[in-house]
Amino acid sequence: MSVLNELFEVLSKDLHFNVSKLDSKNYDQNWKVPEGFISIIGLENAKMPVFYYGITNSYEKKFEIKKIVSPKGQKQVFARTYFIFDRRDIIEKEKYVVANAFNGLLLLIKLDKKEFIGKAVNMLTKGYEEDEFIREVLDNIKEKNMFDNIDETIRFVANRDYNWLIGRIKYNMGLLEYSGQGYYLLPIKTNMQITSGIKISNGKIIIDLENSHLFKNFIVYVDSVNNKIIYNKERLCNKNPAILDIMSKIDDNTCPWCGSKLRIVRTKKGEFLGCTNYPNCLYRRFPKK
Repeated sequence: MSVLNELFEVLSKDLHFNVSKLDSKNYDQNWKVPEGFISIIGLENAKMPVFYYGITNSYEKKFEIKKIVSPKGQKQVFARTYFIFDRRDIIEKEKYVVANAFNGLLLLIKLDKKEFIGKAVNMLTKGYEEDEFIREVLDNIKEKNMFDNIDETIRFVANRDYNWLIGRIKYNMGLLEYSGQGYYLLPIKTNMQITSGIKISNGKIIIDLENSHLFKNFIVYVDSVNNKIIYNKERLCNKNPAILDIMSKIDDNTCPWCGSKLRIVRTKKGEFLGCTNYPNCLYRRFPKK
């Protein structure tokens, strides 16, 4: 099942949304049409107007390991992912959107923790075997964090990078209480300009998760873990959203990665706070000296 079909299956169960498929066979046009469209109905007591958006999800997903040397000469590696759309295809789809007086064209992407960590583990494992730079960084992380083996180190880095990326996205959206996994509908344009945070390079439109401020302009987010549909009232209703009841205080005894409790782990090399969800979660924090 395609990402678009998965999303439509979810949204069709919610009374606020109407979703329909579009294709060139059903719509005899001289330009490409979006893969589908969504109408968002009555966000507050069915009194708000209807919003129409075209949707496209025809992207290529790219995973890579970034190698960086800091100004102090410290070597670092990070797992990253990108969503790459063809700009010419987007322009053709925007013609349809404008001609039919839609509110705009949305880029649909799907974030999945299992997929990200699986890809990151595979890339880091291969890099450790073939790339001296990556091997040196991972060996240093292994020693610093007192891991038993390199496989555990690699899983730690993969989880670290996923949680860093997803945490920044949730912070910018003001949705810290949600999982961050699921479907995001992001506008290609905001105030008639390319949405801040979207890159355009060599005929490609690129969503880089590091540019997390892009997600402030999200239209709809579907949390696939908690089965929640969240729409951006500030964008859709042109009014301030309700204040979210998120974290009133930070609990130092709770794992920031998975929400489980932390415990003191003592080893021959020293002690640290580790997650009780180990080995599924590899978060650890060392006490301040």
